[in-house]
Amino acid sequence: MHNAPSSGSDLLRKLLIDARAVSSNVVGISRKLLIDARPVSGNVVEISRKLLGHARLRLSTVDNLSRKLLIGAWAMLGTVLVGTVVWIFFTEDSIYAELERQQPSISMTFAGEGNAPAKHSRNGAPRAKNREKKEVGTKRNTDAGRRAAQPNTSENKKTNLPLAKKPLLSKKLKKFTLRLHPHPDPQLVERATIGPLPIVSKDGRQAWRVYSRPFSKLEKKPRIAIVFIDLGVSADATEAVIQKTPGAVTLAFAPFARRLKDWINISRSAGHEVLVALPMEPLDYPNSDPGPYTLLSSLSIQQNKQRLRWVLSRLTGYVGVSTFMAGEFTTKPGALKPVVSELKSRGLMMLDVRENPLSNAVGIAKKLRMPVAARDIFLDEIATGKNIRARLAQAEEIAKRRGFAVAIARPYPISVTEVSGWAENVRERGLALAPITAIAQESLK
Repeated sequence: MHNAPSSGSDLLRKLLIDARAVSSNVVGISRKLLIDARPVSGNVVEISRKLLGHARLRLSTVDNLSRKLLIGAWAMLGTVLVGTVVWIFFTEDSIYAELERQQPSISMTFAGEGNAPAKHSRNGAPRAKNREKKEVGTKRNTDAGRRAAQPNTSENKKTNLPLAKKPLLSKKLKKFTLRLHPHPDPQLVERATIGPLPIVSKDGRQAWRVYSRPFSKLEKKPRIAIVFIDLGVSADATEAVIQKTPGAVTLAFAPFARRLKDWINISRSAGHEVLVALPMEPLDYPNSDPGPYTLLSSLSIQQNKQRLRWVLSRLTGYVGVSTFMAGEFTTKPGALKPVVSELKSRGLMMLDVRENPLSNAVGIAKKLRMPVAARDIFLDEIATGKNIRARLAQAEEIAKRRGFAVAIARPYPISVTEVSGWAENVRERGLALAPITAIAQESLK
C-alpha cells in the first residue's frame, strides 16, 4: 500500500528526464539546422547581390544608350530643320512662282469698257494673265524674287510690309462709275521713316475730303451709310464685297491685311471710299488681342501716337479710321483725346463702330471740330437674311427720323447678298445710299 506513491513518483521523474532528453535533442537538431542554414542564406544573399549588381550595370548601359540615341535624334532633327530653312531661303523664288502658276484664278471685272478683266489669285493678289506680257504701270523687281515693284511713289518707300503687285485696272471706266481722286496726292503725304503719313496740305486740303467719293450737297433724301468692316483678311470675301456692292458702300480694311495696297487700289477704282481699322484696347484685353500695334490705355500718350502712326503709314488714299475692338479704349478720355487730336491734325475722319455704348469718341471729336460718324445698327449680328432685312428696315427708320444712319456689316456672303439687293431700289423708298464722309460732315454743322 505504501509503495504506490513511490512508484508513481519514480515514473514521473523518468518521464521528466526523458522529456528533457528529447527537448535537448530537439534544441541540438535546431541548432545544427540553423548552423547549416547560415551558409545557405549567405550564399543566397551573395547571389542576390551579384544579380542586383548585374542588373544595375545593364540598366546603366541601357540608360546611356538611350541618352545617346535621344541626343542623336535631336541632332538629326535639328539638322533637317536647318537644312529645310536654308533650302526654302534659297529656293523661295521658284517655290513662289510654282505656287502662283498652280493656283486657280477667277476673273473679276472692275467697271472696264472693252478691256480684258484682271485676274486675281485665290489669296487675293491681283496678277496678270500672262507673266511675259508687260504689266500696266509696273516694272519687274527682283527683291526676294517674288515681289513686283510698285510705282515710284512715297507710299512705297520705307515701309515694313512686303511690296504687293499693282492691280491691273482698266483705264476706261464706265460712265456711271465715279472716279476718285488719285492717290497718293503728294501734297497730302509726309515722308516719314516708318512710311507715308497723311498731312493737311499747305493750302488746307484734307484727306477725308480729297479722297472721298463725290456726293451731291443738293441731296435732300435721308442718308444711309453702309460700312463693311474686317476686310482684307479673306481674299474671297473681300473680292465679293468689292465686286457685288455699290460704289457708295464704304470699306474698312485691317492694317495687317496682306497685299493691302492692292485692295485699296481695287476698292477705290470701283468707287468705294476706304477706311483703315485702328486696333484699340477691348474690354477683355489681353484675352482678346487686336494685334501688336493696339492702342492701350496703360501706355503713354507718345507710345500710343507711335502705334497710331504705324497704322496710318500702311497705305494711302483712305479718308479716315474706324475703331476696331475698342470697347475699353474709347471709354478712357485721357488716352483717347490725344489720338483723336492727332487724327484731326492729319486731316482724317473717324468712324466709331461703338463696341461699347459708353464710348467717348463722338463727343471728343465734336469738341475738336473733327468729322466723325458712329454706328447705329449692326446688320449681321445674326447672319440670316430675315434678320439683316429687319436691321436694314431699322436703319431706314433712323434715317427718316434723324436725317442719316450708319449701318455696319461684315463680309459674310449673306450680308453681301442682302445689302446688294436692298441697294437696288433704295431711292424708290425715298432714301439715299451715301459714303461715310457724307455722314461725317454732318458732325461739323
